Parts: sequence; C-alpha cells; structure tokens
Amino acid sequence: MFKCKDDGQTAAAASLGMLLLWDIDEGLAQIDKYMERRENHIVAGSFMALGLVNSGVTNEVDPVQAILIEKLETCRETDLKIGALMGLSFTYAGSARADLLESISPIILDPDNSTTL
Repeated sequence: MFKCKDDGQTAAAASLGMLLLWDIDEGLAQIDKYMERRENHIVAGSFMALGLVNSGVTNEVDPVQAILIEKLETCRETDLKIGALMGLSFTYAGSARADLLESISPIILDPDNSTTL
C-alpha cells in the first residue's frame, strides 16, 4: 500500500474489503488502523474497504452507518467524503433505507460539494 501513490493507495486500501469480505470482526480490526492515517487516499480507501467488508451483511449494531455517517459530517476533504459515500453505497446497495437517504441527501445535493478531486 505504501509503495503506491495517490489513487493506487486508495485502491490498495479498498482492496482490503474484498480480502476480508463478510468477516466483520477481523475486517474491522484490520481496516481500523488505516482509518486514522495522514494520507487521505489511504483513509478514503479504508472507508470503501469498511463498506465492502459489510456488503450485504445485516447487523444490529450497524457499525458502518455509525462510522461513515459520522465521517461524512466531520470530514472536510472531498476525497474523504467520496470514500465514505462509496463505503455506504457498497454496504447498503439495494436496501432502500430511508434513514440513510435522509443522512446523505443533504451532502449529495449540496452545490458546494464537488466530485472533482
């Protein structure tokens, strides 16, 4: 991961989600250490990895929603917001959850946000 640059770091971090697919306990532990890095590309990739690990998994605690919604609200960098939105998308694709729509709609519809990195 650290031999790559920029988008390569994002892809490498996100690939952890595929390697640890559906192994929530081990996956959270492995991914957590990358969520607090200084490199935004690694952090954004770790948000995607978190979403991939939990893809299609239902959990009473719902750690992905708790973690990534909080990240969406606190992160100012566009690449981190995109990573968090993608992580949420990977986890909840096809779930039609109205509570998530309420949380992410203001961010998606905000004209000040851009998808340009």
